[in-house]
Amino acid sequence: MKAIKTVFSRRAGGVVLALAVGLITMTPAAQSADITPVVPFEKYFADQRGDGKYLRFNAFSGEIPGKRIKALLRSGQVIGDRVLLAEDVAVYFPDGYIVQSQARFGKYIPKAGVHPGGIANRDHLMENPRYALVDRFDSILGRECARTEYANGFAALRIKPDGVLSLVLETSGMFDALIDEQTTTYSVTSAVQSVFIGNQGLMPELIAKCGRG
Repeated sequence: MKAIKTVFSRRAGGVVLALAVGLITMTPAAQSADITPVVPFEKYFADQRGDGKYLRFNAFSGEIPGKRIKALLRSGQVIGDRVLLAEDVAVYFPDGYIVQSQARFGKYIPKAGVHPGGIANRDHLMENPRYALVDRFDSILGRECARTEYANGFAALRIKPDGVLSLVLETSGMFDALIDEQTTTYSVTSAVQSVFIGNQGLMPELIAKCGRG
């Protein structure tokens, strides 16, 4: 884990997101970590831990406490520029500074001790207590300003006043067939620069819709 703190030295640029008459303008700006936006859901998790500490976009990856790192994730051929936090949120820092976060909220999750590959019936599942955060998306991610059909579900864009963009993909629940219930899984990718959201074929359309207000 110490390697995460020392490998990177170049700072990723932030953005200032301005909503103007029918247009969203993104301007790169070098911002210090103490004034850049908080990574979504971090304040909630900090309250749960009771430590009042949370990560921000453009914060140095070395500021991630080792005890919060659940696993190193692979980004293409690279291991170590993306980590899975203990709260099952992944953060990405290709140049050593956090530029993206990803979280997934399904209604059901495996019970403690049950490997996902070993799930055979409903008794292996439990309701996900964090699924309640879906009802708080407006306050945590900002109000939805654009929506479109995407793949076998929907894609929506949310923008907070602090400049954080969140692409929310809605798909059928992973275990719906097993539990004979229709649920929705929400996959949330957040960043302050749209380039770090990924899915560049979809983002321009959603951004344009948000700009039209």
